[in-house]
Amino acid sequence: MIPRCVVVLICLLSLPATAFGQLAPEIGYVHPAGIQAGTSVEVTLGGYDWTPDMQLFCHDPRVKVELLSPPSPVLITEAPYWFGAKARGYAWPLPREFRARLTVAADVSPGLVRWQVANANGVSPVGVIHVGLVPDLRETATHGTPQILPQLPIAVSGQIRRIEEVDRYQFVAQRPGPVTIELIARQLAATGNQMTLHGMLQVDDETGRRVLDESASEGNDLIATFATEANRTYTISLHDLDFAGDRSYVYRLLVTPSPGLITASPAAGKRGETRPVEFVGWGLTTGTSTLESVTREISFPADPVLESFAVSVETPFGTTRPYAFPLSDSAELVEGSSITQLPAAITGTLETRFGTDEYSVTFKQGETWQIAARSRKGGMPLDLDLRLLAPDGKELAAVDDMPGSTDPEVTFTAPADGTYRVVISDRSGHSGDRGACYRLSIHAPIADFTVTFPDQISVPLGGTAKIPVAVVRRGAFKGPIQLTIDGLPEGMTVPASLVLAEDKNNLDVEVSCAANAPASASLVHIAAAANMNGVAVTRPVKTLVAAAIMKPRIKITPEGLDDVSKVRRGSTHLFPLLIDRLEGFDGEITLEMTAKQQRHRQGLASDEYVVPVGAKKIDYPIFVPEWMETTKTSRMILNGAAQVQDPTGKLRTLLQRMELRLGILPEGALMKLSQPKEEFHVMSGGDLTIPVSVSCTPDFNETIHIELVPDDAQAGIVVADPITLPPGQTRGTLTVRFSSEPRGIGVQTLQLRATAHQNGKWLVKSETTANVQVRNP
Repeated sequence: MIPRCVVVLICLLSLPATAFGQLAPEIGYVHPAGIQAGTSVEVTLGGYDWTPDMQLFCHDPRVKVELLSPPSPVLITEAPYWFGAKARGYAWPLPREFRARLTVAADVSPGLVRWQVANANGVSPVGVIHVGLVPDLRETATHGTPQILPQLPIAVSGQIRRIEEVDRYQFVAQRPGPVTIELIARQLAATGNQMTLHGMLQVDDETGRRVLDESASEGNDLIATFATEANRTYTISLHDLDFAGDRSYVYRLLVTPSPGLITASPAAGKRGETRPVEFVGWGLTTGTSTLESVTREISFPADPVLESFAVSVETPFGTTRPYAFPLSDSAELVEGSSITQLPAAITGTLETRFGTDEYSVTFKQGETWQIAARSRKGGMPLDLDLRLLAPDGKELAAVDDMPGSTDPEVTFTAPADGTYRVVISDRSGHSGDRGACYRLSIHAPIADFTVTFPDQISVPLGGTAKIPVAVVRRGAFKGPIQLTIDGLPEGMTVPASLVLAEDKNNLDVEVSCAANAPASASLVHIAAAANMNGVAVTRPVKTLVAAAIMKPRIKITPEGLDDVSKVRRGSTHLFPLLIDRLEGFDGEITLEMTAKQQRHRQGLASDEYVVPVGAKKIDYPIFVPEWMETTKTSRMILNGAAQVQDPTGKLRTLLQRMELRLGILPEGALMKLSQPKEEFHVMSGGDLTIPVSVSCTPDFNETIHIELVPDDAQAGIVVADPITLPPGQTRGTLTVRFSSEPRGIGVQTLQLRATAHQNGKWLVKSETTANVQVRNP
């Protein structure tokens, strides 16, 4: 298995750098994260370092995303990440949220649709939206009781927003039989974003008996099946494997009353052939939680253009999810057959845990063959090893993972005539039953090629950018490859002829942008053409977004460079910042928190701040919460947003990230609010007097306001008039009135807040709680 850090590094290195150090936007999440084909729904888009002038692009023209609102403020990761050891860990990205409308045509196939965003600073990596065929249900915001699923099948869109959050759903089985649940979460992550939900899925029946317990411990999404009894109630529970949570932890649960199809034998189909195929899955014949098989006659299409063929299996307990057969032109054998003629492929099963299968194959001297074993790529669970042994038993090759996969592959030239042995084994631990399938193929290396192209193009107005293109050649193909790039933004051009020369594997494409072009983006289509064995072949390479971007107009630097300031908890600190104005820009600048912070601790936050016209030095206010620990430093990084007209007069927002950080080391508070009791008692419908006091440092002498903090759960049952303590007065009483509504009975936790303004301007705040036992009269 490839480590996550390596995957992230590969993704980062594959992206072209945005010119001039601009801060390109990134996609965070879509909630709900999917939609039924043929419908339209309002969604929330979470974006990192987005601006109000975003352009949105779906790679499938039948899918549209339209913004409906301006962005929210930068959203701070919610408690309880602020407290304890978890506050010392990863600094979660801080999004802005937009309301948007997602519309999908009825003819869009189920699966993932790619999309990107762009602005005058650059282009985002690729995000995805899930399209399904069954009715959708959006998770409700409350989590006190399980949400009822009104019907099956259904697609539930949810979000694990907070640490320790568990989402629960409940349904009543209308008939006995299997129910299959598919969790889609990891697949929804935008390119390069590794911080997503690792699902932990449980199902309990109405007696509390656990009928399903699965986890995404390998970093993949889940598909699991369990058996139900008619008229029984089942509760589905979902949480993160580490009980983490964040706004970006969106998911889709597909709950279907059907057996769980795992694999088929053969696992691929020969074009134009009709043959019996054995399907393996949970509950296929009895509807129980048993691994079973059924055989169906399948006719595979002869179309040479088709690469796969999807088949669903009808059973007495429902129709299974489709199984996608790769299509080939060679013999597709099943276990128990002998490989007597090449090329060929054989589907095998490792029915013994960590077992081994061995195949004898006759090769002739000088022949070159490509030997590949597939399990993960075919949706099966095994992590395969492949060994090739010579006729005398000598090991000629031992291969494990191909790049980006846990499946092995080797290209081999036989040194002599003879019978060789191919040995297949599993190291995943998922072998040991009928579903532990793989497909071993042996064929001559096919003359072919694959072109890789970055996911985005960003070119500055009046400038150029070099876009790296790489080719992987297979078999004997060494010929030239012609590239075409269609749909570039206005004013952006590439050379008339883009050719990867014969036997060359790399090309830098120089993209130019006119100085008077609009700062805009468009969807671009890349194609490649080559002569393959005398046949002209043209194939699509990629759809991506290209943007003409603008130069930065500002540079922001802390006056104290990377110094750390001691700041009183619960108070506002002013950080002096230096503003360098570039390209003659003299307008207002909006300062905001950047999305990806470093050592950002415990809910540290600041509001947007407008730098006046022409200002080159300002004091930036940051409020330091009173709960911040005094034993560790916190850091904050800012963006500067400047609005500038592009050459066509359109107003664009340019975003520049501060080069250094603002450092904070919290120390003792200026003011502390307290109340004397652990618990108060009051009758329903009565009043309660709570004595409060504030402790202040000797140099803090301001008017203090004390109030009850509004709580939606207490609306209509608890109310209190605020009180004011003049300078020098440190004690007072807050009178709280309780309604006689039954929902107010029991323990009510009241949040009390004291606020003042240092020097009459800068916020100072302290909070405390009071537990009140409300009883019936």
